[in-house]
Amino acid sequence: MKDLTQGSVTRQLLGLAGFMLVGMAVQTLYSLIDLYWVGRLGAAAQAAVTLSGNLMLITMALSQMLGVGTGALVAQAVGRKDHEEAHHVFNQALGISLVVSVGFGVVAWAARGWYSRSIGADAETAEFMLAYLRWFIPSMALQFPLMAMGSALRGTGNIRPGTLAQIGSVLLNIVLAPLLIFGWLGLPRLGVEGAGLATFLAVAAALVGVWLYFLRPQTYLRLRPREWPARLQTWVRIVRIGLPSALEFALMGCYLLFVTALLRPFGAAEQAAFGIGQRLMQSAMMPVMSISFAASAMAGQNYGARLPQRVRETFAASLKLGLASTAVLCLLAELFPVSLIRAFSAEPAVLAGGIEYLRVLSLNLIAIAVAFACFGVLSGLGNTIPTLISSTARIGLVALPAWLLSFRADFRPLWIWLISVGATVVQMSLNLWFLRQELQRKLGPAAA
Repeated sequence: MKDLTQGSVTRQLLGLAGFMLVGMAVQTLYSLIDLYWVGRLGAAAQAAVTLSGNLMLITMALSQMLGVGTGALVAQAVGRKDHEEAHHVFNQALGISLVVSVGFGVVAWAARGWYSRSIGADAETAEFMLAYLRWFIPSMALQFPLMAMGSALRGTGNIRPGTLAQIGSVLLNIVLAPLLIFGWLGLPRLGVEGAGLATFLAVAAALVGVWLYFLRPQTYLRLRPREWPARLQTWVRIVRIGLPSALEFALMGCYLLFVTALLRPFGAAEQAAFGIGQRLMQSAMMPVMSISFAASAMAGQNYGARLPQRVRETFAASLKLGLASTAVLCLLAELFPVSLIRAFSAEPAVLAGGIEYLRVLSLNLIAIAVAFACFGVLSGLGNTIPTLISSTARIGLVALPAWLLSFRADFRPLWIWLISVGATVVQMSLNLWFLRQELQRKLGPAAA
């Protein structure tokens, strides 16, 4: 356990965010590695992996429901020095994660055929999607208990075990992916299915590693199976904080599926370009996301310890760090989009679509940095409803105009990207206003 109620706010944020950034980077490498190797199988296979990867947003939505609520409540308990409450919240969250893991796996497996046929641009793409999902769905189901344990550790200020487990798993995926895709070293040549199998084995290894950490006698949080069965009051507390974030990610998943459907008439190449661009943007957002999650743990502990000024300092520091990191990444995307896209595909149609996407959507990064800084503090205070409202407004401002414009004969994907930039500015402005109101309501007027 690490006490985040004392010392330099900026230094502690950098320390926590640095470890989280490493963890997110290796997590993102799962999809980027698959894209890199599967790209050698053609545009249809690459589109299949990117489209299947959109299901991760559903996983992330449900994981957020667990992770945000668990992290906030554990951090507040640690700030109050209530060790027993931290134990209780952690084990209840783990119980929820096991239930959600089984439920998600059953539903996703049953719907995999319908999803592939509905989203794939052609029969070949749909067939590749089915092969990839055969192992990718089980790997997504394993993410839930992994998220519950990692979020509880984050609430205690200790993110090292989860990060080390993720690093080990991605190294395993780097080794296994080409072996299973192309059948090197005498292994069976599984193609797209091999990419899914490599991801499953890597995620399973990470879960085992974190689980073994909690079995150590000196661990601050301990596994207590007798506390896994549901206790309604605790489940409600966790879900009440995490549900708005879950709905926010679910809306994002629906939005990406909607955009994918709008791009379907343009063919598999345009869908592949969107998928590659989306993965690169997610990679660019990792620094601000890591800072945001670190700010959530810091704000939660200091709010629990009744230190309002440190909560405000947490927001100021996370905002400055987020803006500094995204400014650099935005510049890279504007100057070197060709090199970034070409690393995953050299097909002219994919390259053209991906470059256009990056050059426009990279302008969103500055507004996203502000929005995530607000989210980090709001989640630490235990109120994520405001960010759900702002995200809903942004998606609505993009989806409705894009849908209406799609009926025009001269409709182009570029129009969607341009509308998205303006909508993200609206989201940023709403988040700032909501945060100001929440800080005044829970912490009182700020000192001069």
